[in-house]
Amino acid sequence: MAFDSTKNYYSIGEVSKIAGIPSYLLRYWESFFNELAPARDTRGNRRYTNRDIAMVLNIKELVHEKGYKLGKASEIVRGILNDSVGDHKTTEILKLQKQIGQEKNRHNVVDERRMVLLQEIKEEIEDILHLFG
Repeated sequence: MAFDSTKNYYSIGEVSKIAGIPSYLLRYWESFFNELAPARDTRGNRRYTNRDIAMVLNIKELVHEKGYKLGKASEIVRGILNDSVGDHKTTEILKLQKQIGQEKNRHNVVDERRMVLLQEIKEEIEDILHLFG
């Protein structure tokens, strides 16, 4: 759901639709991330601003898309950790996964060659046994 940036306040339901996450998760994040603290109206309903929505979308990106745990995401949001540190680690992990994949491919080729060789040996043994009787 796109949101109207000229609007001053949004309800938790509207923010839930904009961010694509359930309302209960927004309420949980409010208790976990001190930076996410929407104002309340006289009835106690949350009133999210565009800044709050940007914070929600930032948290969602860190947790859901980049895979950070809430503690690390909270540190990044507070500015204690730099997100590029995570990006460096992610890059390193992806590079190692690629190397592992290449090693598996090499092993598969060797295994296939072994299987062909063993099959040829088996056929030769069967031929010899056939000759003996």
